[in-house]
Amino acid sequence: MSLRGVLLPAMFALASPVMTFAQEAMPPAAPLPSALSHAKKIFLGNAGDQENADCLRAYNEFYRDLIAMNRFELVADPAQAELVLELHYEIDLGGSLVSSHDKDSVRQFRVAVIDPHTHTVLWSLTERTNYAIFQKNRNKNLDQTVDQLAKDFDTLTASAPVAPNNKSHVTH
Repeated sequence: MSLRGVLLPAMFALASPVMTFAQEAMPPAAPLPSALSHAKKIFLGNAGDQENADCLRAYNEFYRDLIAMNRFELVADPAQAELVLELHYEIDLGGSLVSSHDKDSVRQFRVAVIDPHTHTVLWSLTERTNYAIFQKNRNKNLDQTVDQLAKDFDTLTASAPVAPNNKSHVTH
């Protein structure tokens, strides 16, 4: 018998249990709160720094992205909403300002999805972005980050909702 005839079956026999184990290791997906896929009226609140131009820009862009989805009525009063979205702008003061790696980012935008009747946080979405020294690059990074956050929300609230990947999608 050739060496190939011996090694190939041996490698397959060793790999089969590993592949089976990897497939069985994933727990079943937990159901998402039903309010995520049933809500039609939403209220967007800006929980960022009102004096910060990046916060206001992100709020306005996220608002436009929600309108562009053509699935929601944005209401001016949170009491009329079925979901309240809080857009947060967060900075890690302990990190470096300039980073080329996602995991080292110091700026992030987070949307807390809240049930306005119980005040329970139903879900939270986060996208990280890098700081840029030049305004043009900072705007580009912010636009990409907010657009991805809107895509995450769109995926989460689809008729057959799927929890978005928990890894930031924006690369810089």
